[in-house]
Amino acid sequence: MNPPLQRKVILIAGASRGSGPATARQLAQQGHHVVLGARRSNRLQGLVNEIRKAGGSAEWYALDVSQPTEMEAFLAFAEDVHKRVDVVIHNA
Repeated sequence: MNPPLQRKVILIAGASRGSGPATARQLAQQGHHVVLGARRSNRLQGLVNEIRKAGGSAEWYALDVSQPTEMEAFLAFAEDVHKRVDVVIHNA
């Protein structure tokens, strides 16, 4: 039997569309904390609420993934809150 996965802090940029929401749901369901980033804050907030309602751990951060300074701020936000970032998924 494989040991349980260690809980990771996972950033998902471009999380409001495409495969982003499904990826976030699956990772949260596996016990990881997901930090979701995209321009559409209303979609991100809804997804975070859905993940939390299902017992997962998530938060969101509004940003334009095409702007390097906003991506840097997204990473800094997660590091400030969680003291680490284990995985970054650039889904945009």
